[in-house]
Amino acid sequence: MTADALINKGVNILNPATDSGSRTIVVVGVARGGTSIVAGALHALGLPMGDKCYGPVYEDLRLSLAFESKSEEQFEDVVSEYNSVHSVWGWKRPSSISQLDMLQEKLRNPHFIVVFRDLFSIANRNSISMKSDMRQGLQDALDSYASVVGFLHRVESPVMLVSSDKVVRYKQAFLKGLSDFCGLEPTATQMDKASQFISTEPKDYMDKTRITKARGAVNIKFLKTGVLKGWARGIHHVNPVTVDVEVNGKIAASLEANIYREHLHKPNVHPTGECGYEMDLKQLGVMPKDVINVRVRDDVIPLNSQPIQFNDLDRWMTVKEWHAENQS
Repeated sequence: MTADALINKGVNILNPATDSGSRTIVVVGVARGGTSIVAGALHALGLPMGDKCYGPVYEDLRLSLAFESKSEEQFEDVVSEYNSVHSVWGWKRPSSISQLDMLQEKLRNPHFIVVFRDLFSIANRNSISMKSDMRQGLQDALDSYASVVGFLHRVESPVMLVSSDKVVRYKQAFLKGLSDFCGLEPTATQMDKASQFISTEPKDYMDKTRITKARGAVNIKFLKTGVLKGWARGIHHVNPVTVDVEVNGKIAASLEANIYREHLHKPNVHPTGECGYEMDLKQLGVMPKDVINVRVRDDVIPLNSQPIQFNDLDRWMTVKEWHAENQS
């Protein structure tokens, strides 16, 4: 034994596999607990993760919707189809953490990968991304992990315990252990891709999984008439959002985006079309060179691609246009 063997690299195997045949890899853990890191690494290593599995969360929508009876497909039918195509395939679904016993019975030779993260990090991430209560987040994570530990006392299938924090620090050891556990033989290119994927703070994941993420626009052509007009909606819900108008970085006015816009009443834009907003910019009492940004409340990205600047009494334009005009 060397000193390296004494280092806690964040991986432990329970009930080691005794065969190398077909298997189903199940990635579970508490929401915001690091399951996406493991699922994304598996995807990079070449493991099939479902027909509708996309980054940055790498969760198969097809199987997940069937699992929760939110589609016309039966969970067993999708599993059977995947079994017929792949000898080894994987599925990540944090919410399945309360039904692990059922999965052990219904899946072909299940191999569970249980991802752990410290309680505060989980609750704090949910507080930032989902605007959830910190105390309740801590309690929910604690209760979920208590349920997982109970399952670990009962489970007979192979289990790989993973620390999401240690994964980032000991990438190569984790990827080697992950490949062995899943029966994979990744190429050097796949190993390199998986290593590059693992990150301490993946920006794409943080951006796309926050409840405050919004989309919309400012209609530039109305600015020259002194009217701030556009549309906005939340990505993860259809409730009307509040739009904050900032002058020089401070909120000067707020309005609800709930005006009906017929041209936005489309399945890929807004289900009701009630997402427009409008106001007279003269109400803001701005001065020349004041800069305006428009954003959905709590979002980090403005709806206007360029800051808007007041030029003279009745003229508005983007900052880019203002500088171009004043330099000519």
